[in-house]
Amino acid sequence: MSDIYYAVAHRSQEEIDSFKTRYDKFDTKYIPEIFRDSLNLKVSEIIPSTSWGSSHVIYFVKVSNSNKLLVFRANIGFNKIPEAVMKAEKLICDQVLKLNIPTNKILYVNVSRNKYPFDFQIQECLDGSDIENNFKGSKKEYDKLSFDLGVYIAKYSQMQFEGYGMFEEKTLKNNVLKGRRKTFYEYITICLFEDLKYLVRNNVITTAVEKQIIKIFEEYRPVINNVKKGSLVHHDLADHNIFFKDNKITGIFDWETAVSGDPTLDLASAPTWRTFYPRENILIDGYKSITKLPDFFEEKMNIYRLRTMLWKIVYAIRMNILNDARKQKFLESLKPFKLFIS
Repeated sequence: MSDIYYAVAHRSQEEIDSFKTRYDKFDTKYIPEIFRDSLNLKVSEIIPSTSWGSSHVIYFVKVSNSNKLLVFRANIGFNKIPEAVMKAEKLICDQVLKLNIPTNKILYVNVSRNKYPFDFQIQECLDGSDIENNFKGSKKEYDKLSFDLGVYIAKYSQMQFEGYGMFEEKTLKNNVLKGRRKTFYEYITICLFEDLKYLVRNNVITTAVEKQIIKIFEEYRPVINNVKKGSLVHHDLADHNIFFKDNKITGIFDWETAVSGDPTLDLASAPTWRTFYPRENILIDGYKSITKLPDFFEEKMNIYRLRTMLWKIVYAIRMNILNDARKQKFLESLKPFKLFIS
């Protein structure tokens, strides 16, 4: 994959359009063969997922002599280059599990394309259900989930790597996670100018605001680079990527946008997703119960939230899902910098 900032916002339109027919293009006859060859398991039933957001095809698979559902996940073969991020996910999940953080257990991954014309994973089903579509509890119960999420962010940020940004495909071949960029600022500003120009063309911001935002990011370069070593950043902590049961998080999953960087990025971006109750303060409390906040914390929260909302507005426009709530979050991300748009 090219070195883009955030996959869902910065893929080509051709690739995004191809997702609409991904299930039509995938032949399920491969699945029994793959399960037999990979894990010596006999498939008894294949159930397609109803997930709309993934760029992959996802199937729930029943196998003989087991009551457990397994998950088969494959790309649609759009890119000629193997999707190495699938291997990165397994390396990440293996290490996260060792820290006693609930996440998905990936049993097998193959990105070689030696036998099959696509990359794929086989993983265990998480216990429980996602928060976004299934939470019916109280604010107190939701706050507990948010606090625990902050705890887990602090714990998995203990995983550190050389380099910053998306993980290098060359080192993944040797099971090594290494960021592609020399500084975190280099990663944070990937596609920044393209995003701003896109928002100008779509009349979201003026050219004057565009120039001010570019200046702000340049001024914040020392703050963004104030990180001694890259930590694991999930970068997609939305409630639909968190499973829960009995008021406990049972799994943080979907690490395909994970990067090496500043853990503050997760604390800043997580509350920008749709939440049932305000999350930011409780999330930070959970984080602080494990470790101290990074230097220049408030400044980092502001600049990372702004960067997050820039790509999110671009994505919302491209997918025709821009609404008042998303617009309001964008406006709020501008306020700390005394930027205002009508």
